[in-house]
Amino acid sequence: MSLSETMTALMDKAREITGLTEKISIARLTSLMNHFDLHVNPNLLSSTTVEVASNQSDPYPMWDNQIVYSKLKPKTTYTLSLSATNTNDVKGASVRIYCTNWNARYINKQFKQFYFDADGKKKVFTFTTPEFEGWLYDVYLYAGSMSVDEHKDFVTTYKDCKLEVGDLATPLNQVGGVTKAFLYALRRYFSSSLIGGVA
Repeated sequence: MSLSETMTALMDKAREITGLTEKISIARLTSLMNHFDLHVNPNLLSSTTVEVASNQSDPYPMWDNQIVYSKLKPKTTYTLSLSATNTNDVKGASVRIYCTNWNARYINKQFKQFYFDADGKKKVFTFTTPEFEGWLYDVYLYAGSMSVDEHKDFVTTYKDCKLEVGDLATPLNQVGGVTKAFLYALRRYFSSSLIGGVA
């Protein structure tokens, strides 16, 4: 992608965010950056990579799982983003939200389930917890997706795992001022000229 094409996409996005319709110079865009709500939510998970193994010796091999977050808050929207791959040609992966009521003799039931292909591509799931009324809600990552062809030894590897509050999956890592520094560098290089006729 050429610099002109890159800047065209950047300036189009700036106009979309700001509602402006005229051309925007790099100088003006860098000053507008101070007003954009560009943020990265904190990751509630302690690890960004999780491996869950399933094997034939387990009497319930497809129930192998690892809890990655406990005690979600009530009436709160969360977004979970991650990717998954499997060994031994297993195709699926799954995430479940389970609720437990310790006051009712440890009743454990599934609240949400997300099945998806373990193809290494980023997946995003958004859910909202209800009012708890004595229930605790936890996030589990499973070995595979519990389909009947998965009764064999395999490992599901979840990568770039992020759980955050809200309905938007933001980047895993903080980006600091990289974008702003890049724009200032372009401004100096091109002496605030318009780029590609669309800046």
